[in-house]
Amino acid sequence: MSMTTIEEDIREIARTIWASLFELTIEPGPDPAGAVQAEVTSLVHIDGAWQGAVVLQCEMGLATALSQAMFQSTDAPSFADVCDALGEITNMLAGNLKALLPEPSVLSLPAVARGSDYEFAVPGTTVAATVPLVSNGQPLVVRLLERTEGGGK
Repeated sequence: MSMTTIEEDIREIARTIWASLFELTIEPGPDPAGAVQAEVTSLVHIDGAWQGAVVLQCEMGLATALSQAMFQSTDAPSFADVCDALGEITNMLAGNLKALLPEPSVLSLPAVARGSDYEFAVPGTTVAATVPLVSNGQPLVVRLLERTEGGGK
């Protein structure tokens, strides 16, 4: 599987999810280096014949807009609502990607973190794809991480 193909697949999966859930646009974004000041990070592990994780990172403003759109509310969402929304979006991205990867495999429950002063790493993995996107005029990035040989469990 070439990285260009998987990156195109991720963009198409994101477009499909956005079209079904939101009245917000999503389009390719600029080069991801420094494009997203990650304030919310959501992760779903894929474990089985293929091992890795799907990571979605965005700013709190976009996480709030996505939560409001998902729950059809104009009220400021709680962090629990943001966790539910971003976790579900990441789970949908991972589920659609899992269908393109060697089977069998299973998804973990989503994990969501917030803050502006943290570093994020999944030890034993390398970045297989980085896809910068823009939704509602705000940047987000989706990364596909793949377990490296010797990454162990």
